[in-house]
Amino acid sequence: MNKALLIAYHYPPLGGPGVFRTLKFTKYLPTYDFQPYVLTVKNPMYKLKDPSLLKEIPPLTKTKRIFSFEHRIFRSPRLLNLNLKWFFLPDEHIGWLPFAVFYGSKIVIKENIDVLFSTSPSFTSLLIGSLLKNKTKKPLVVDFRDPWVTNSFIEYPTKLHRYIEKKMEKYVLMQADYITVASDLIKDDLIKRYPFVKSKIETITNGFDPDDFKNSYISKKPRKFRITYTGSLYGHLTAKTFFHTLKDLISKNEELKKNIEVIFAGNYGKETEKLVRELKLEKNVKLKGYLAHRKCINLLKNSDVLLLLITILGSKGKEILTGKIFEYIASKKPIMAIVPEDGLASKLIQSLNIGVIIPPRNSDLIKSSILDFYQKWKAKELFESIINSNKLLKYDSKFLTQRLVHIFKNIKK
Repeated sequence: MNKALLIAYHYPPLGGPGVFRTLKFTKYLPTYDFQPYVLTVKNPMYKLKDPSLLKEIPPLTKTKRIFSFEHRIFRSPRLLNLNLKWFFLPDEHIGWLPFAVFYGSKIVIKENIDVLFSTSPSFTSLLIGSLLKNKTKKPLVVDFRDPWVTNSFIEYPTKLHRYIEKKMEKYVLMQADYITVASDLIKDDLIKRYPFVKSKIETITNGFDPDDFKNSYISKKPRKFRITYTGSLYGHLTAKTFFHTLKDLISKNEELKKNIEVIFAGNYGKETEKLVRELKLEKNVKLKGYLAHRKCINLLKNSDVLLLLITILGSKGKEILTGKIFEYIASKKPIMAIVPEDGLASKLIQSLNIGVIIPPRNSDLIKSSILDFYQKWKAKELFESIINSNKLLKYDSKFLTQRLVHIFKNIKK
């Protein structure tokens, strides 16, 4: 059996969206004659945990958890409202690099690893993969789940900081035998800035695992009309317009007020809780907090409409193709997408014809969409989406892993 070393900061028992891409690759690599070895962090400073995901790691997987020099002082600049980029390049996980390179090279030699795969963020992982490739001469695939230097959400304190990371990015791309990215937008950006990558780059989107949906518990109990949102809320990614619109709508519609519930499950701050209290929406809006992945899937399947929020305006919002959208698609529930009209998310939803697109500040359209979905639910005419099986296959984790294996075999020759 071939052997692949996957370098990933985010890996179970951590939870959150950054975990699933590597986890699902790990799960299905043995199907295609590749034994996965995982190099990850032993002491991560990351608050989202989901130990239940450990069950998905196949028995063949050998996981090495390496110490990272991550003291709480690494987070202290945030307490002072200082940009971490002032202190840590490429990110606050740089303390993992020397230990990961040292032990990673031992694994590569001892286990006779055939190929290296390094995924980001954290961008420190890409540096680790590049240094391991340099030391061991094994072929390397680098994976961008998000853009690096051109990431709209990264604020560089000075031009020098950006310049240094651009040099890092170029070094990584030059070291890579192949590059995988989560969206065409990332691919096009890298090709534009580094034309030499054109012949060695491919888009492998995020996806969903059909196994996650096979044993979902579907409740038969009567319940209210349910709209569900899963995921994070932070900064300008907010439910503020949605909550204000909902408040206005139910204050004028007593029937809807008695029959609607909105569930938010995920990582959101105190601002969201405060807003729900201020608007006196506690009877209609249930804030569940971060849930284990299995519970999240069950919640999707026991909902009537799924809410997608990308409320960040301008190019930042258009660039977002959140991982949860693929599980929304797999659930086959209609999607109410409050997203930029010409962004990546809206284009995907429209291509599959599985929901309505609402510009982020269009309260009238939010109201009419809620009422339309409610009336269909009330009349028992709110059905699951019918999606062409070939279109769904494109986002199946097993198929996506097969594409990655094809790359592994080509660069291994």
